[in-house]
Amino acid sequence: MLNGFSKALRGLLLGAFFLQWTSHGLMAMDDETAKTIADLKAQVQTLIEEVKKIKNQDGGGPPVTRLRTPTEQPAKPTIIPPHPIGYTPFLPPQTSSPPQKTPFLSPEAKEQPSMEQTVEGTTEFAPRSEQQPRMDLPMVDISEKGMIFRSKDNHHLIRLGGLLQLDDRQFVDPGTSDMSKFLVRRARPYASGYFYDDWEYRFAPEFALSSPNATSYSTTIADAFINFDTVEEIQVQAGKFTVPLGLEMLTPVAFIPFAERSLTSNLIPNRDLGVMAHGIVFSEKLSWAAMVGSGSRNDTVQSGLDYGTGPVGYFRLFCQPFRDVSEVPEELHGLHFGVGGSIGWQTENRSISSSNLFQNYSTDGGNTFLSFPNGLGVQGEVWRISPQLYYNNGPVSVWGEFTAEQQGVNTAGIYGSSGGGFTNYQTTAWDVEVDWVITGEPCSLGGIVPQRPLDFSSGDIGAWELAFRYDGLAAGANMFRPVNEGGMGISQTSNATGVNGASLALNWYPNRIIRLGVTLEYNAFTGGGAPNTVVENNELGFITRLQLFY
Repeated sequence: MLNGFSKALRGLLLGAFFLQWTSHGLMAMDDETAKTIADLKAQVQTLIEEVKKIKNQDGGGPPVTRLRTPTEQPAKPTIIPPHPIGYTPFLPPQTSSPPQKTPFLSPEAKEQPSMEQTVEGTTEFAPRSEQQPRMDLPMVDISEKGMIFRSKDNHHLIRLGGLLQLDDRQFVDPGTSDMSKFLVRRARPYASGYFYDDWEYRFAPEFALSSPNATSYSTTIADAFINFDTVEEIQVQAGKFTVPLGLEMLTPVAFIPFAERSLTSNLIPNRDLGVMAHGIVFSEKLSWAAMVGSGSRNDTVQSGLDYGTGPVGYFRLFCQPFRDVSEVPEELHGLHFGVGGSIGWQTENRSISSSNLFQNYSTDGGNTFLSFPNGLGVQGEVWRISPQLYYNNGPVSVWGEFTAEQQGVNTAGIYGSSGGGFTNYQTTAWDVEVDWVITGEPCSLGGIVPQRPLDFSSGDIGAWELAFRYDGLAAGANMFRPVNEGGMGISQTSNATGVNGASLALNWYPNRIIRLGVTLEYNAFTGGGAPNTVVENNELGFITRLQLFY
């Protein structure tokens, strides 16, 4: 019976029986001692009765904890940590860290080629990591960088992604009723990658506005090219792609901090069809590019047709002289400067529409402030020059760019005019920009990637960016002279002869895929003033954008 009790309790019961057995021999003791013994016997008897109740208790009462045998060890108490901030009482507290998941792709593999990002404004794509056959790379991966399919030996890869930009343009006191609107600015899926290691490719159709001031949606090809990259110093690329000329034009549209590029983009072709040799030399301190293209109008992706007007040559040098140079202060490592340009000799072809040869000039808000006359043709020399400066240091970057263009034209076909013939026009434009990533992420031409993506439970807010730009454009006087006086006959009241603009942008990057931004822009026109035109009043607008870049 006593085997189920602890050693101390068994000793206590045996002592009680011993007292009962010896009580008969204590009759000779005094009354006080006898009373003490009687009280002790009563207490022991009460204890025995309580133990019996515990031992014989049935299941009808409250649960009873089983008494441990001498060989059982006491259970360790469960320690519940204090509730963390944001603790949900309906869920059990997490007492240990969850097991770490092995990434589907290693960081090295995920960086293999994006075919999107540039190397600090050069014409090069982000360099591919060295092949690592020892890595157990998956053949399919879906991440924030796109959908990737690769061969088992990693010698072939295709990556699928896309760019979507939705805009709301609202203007104060607009001159025309169609200035304020909601639109799909860009819808551009893409496929890119490489095969046999050295052959890189990209194909990207466009299903939205082909230019900032387009009045209808169109379908065209934004990119379609192959690049042979067996030697980094000398590469060859063929197809349709961005021309090596302007710094801002070469910066991917997903990464510029404003809703539209600056006024300098009016003077630079966006895309052209041709062949380009390019590379990076001197330990990645200098990038160079030389291209022969079929000729294209400025600031539109809807180009790439050879109209037979003659080829145009493009060139660009872009230098980062203090890159990784330990002998100079680290603050100078982010200094870049360069120059781009083009030159060509064009023959007249009157069967080509002027709209396929010239792109009307537009403001930062995407509104046309200067239109080229119908019947205008190209003829003679065309050239552009664009010196550029860029500096970045941590979360701050600054850049400046100047562009000048001279275009030979023939005005004999301008409708409603008499006389005319060969002439030319000159236009100059410039921009200065300051960009600051408020949350501290590095600021570069390759875009902003939040270090702490939006997470309400941890209080992370993503990345925030603030940018300011001041730009201007001056059209040559020859544009506004009458045709019979050697000019182009453009009206100085329904068109502006010049623009000075200022833009302020605030962008939020909850993660590397989503961007929400607003651009406040103001443009002051020189000339203009005609009723019911864009240039009737100075332009003040708000452009709100939702961007998905995958």
